[in-house]
Amino acid sequence: MEGMDFLGLLYEYIKADFIIVAVALYALGMFLKGAPGIKDWVIPFVLLGTGIVFTVLTLAIILEQGFTAKVILEGVLQGILCAALAVFSNQMIKQVQKREKNTL
Repeated sequence: MEGMDFLGLLYEYIKADFIIVAVALYALGMFLKGAPGIKDWVIPFVLLGTGIVFTVLTLAIILEQGFTAKVILEGVLQGILCAALAVFSNQMIKQVQKREKNTL
């Protein structure tokens, strides 16, 4: 149940406007996983950087808050959380599939 507690905590701290960023990062991670020549250890770092950029741009442009220090800081923090949610979700799915495979 520890995983579910972590997931609930992430949902509590990620703003609703950025859940779509986490979903997009998950999809990007799956795409990168299947791309030839991209090592697995690189994927979380790509998701982290992409998440930060997406959230800062979302705050500044789409939500029309401009590029202020507060927006950049909030974007970085939200980007980190979105990337963490995407990677954590992927790992949870892998672990459940692995457990189901081992119990069959």
